[in-house]
Amino acid sequence: MGRQKRLALLLHPFRRELYQVLCENPGTYLLELVDILESPLGTLTWHLRILEREVLVKSLKFAGKRIFYPKMLRSEEAEMAYVTMRSETAQKIFAFIVNNSGCYQEQMAENLGVHHDTVRWHISRMEEVGLVRVERVGRKKKHYLAELGQHLLQGSLNTISEAYIMFIMEKLEEGCLNPVIRERTPEQILIRIDCPDKGKDCYIRVNLREWQFDFLDEDDTLEIDDKDD
Repeated sequence: MGRQKRLALLLHPFRRELYQVLCENPGTYLLELVDILESPLGTLTWHLRILEREVLVKSLKFAGKRIFYPKMLRSEEAEMAYVTMRSETAQKIFAFIVNNSGCYQEQMAENLGVHHDTVRWHISRMEEVGLVRVERVGRKKKHYLAELGQHLLQGSLNTISEAYIMFIMEKLEEGCLNPVIRERTPEQILIRIDCPDKGKDCYIRVNLREWQFDFLDEDDTLEIDDKDD
């Protein structure tokens, strides 16, 4: 029973790859996951359901689609902001507002070569999630960065929370994997876990700068000090 529990979560090969993809690409749509993992929809949905049941993954419906992301990695608000900004057109509009605070929709459309309706659609989504603030002046509207937009610009949404690190440690502990943080820097956190199916230690590396979540064999981490903690 203990072995089954251990393998039920992140040591399952497909589930581990799925979780890693979501850590590297939070806010991914279901059909995008199908393409990335080259998996049948039914299989993917079943594993996502398990990860959601174990509270490792959350999902929400946004702009008519369901997106998936690691629980506690970032706030729900931040996830929606990143989904909104995935489009190249949205990024150009956001950048224009950054550099031209108080600009009008007509200015954005003309300077970016984007249709007015397209600009309006992206602005409405940005306003909905709190990236952009719109103020009406007479018959026109001025556009400014809202609080979440300021945070995104400052890069403050890129920090993995302490709650997320503790959550991962608790889940690994529940799986009887005896997790130990072996290295912690502003750039990454390295966690050692037991790998009963391999007969040796494995390492999980969470890259705090680039949203990477890597599983490493002991052979890949020879430079690490293996003395007991």
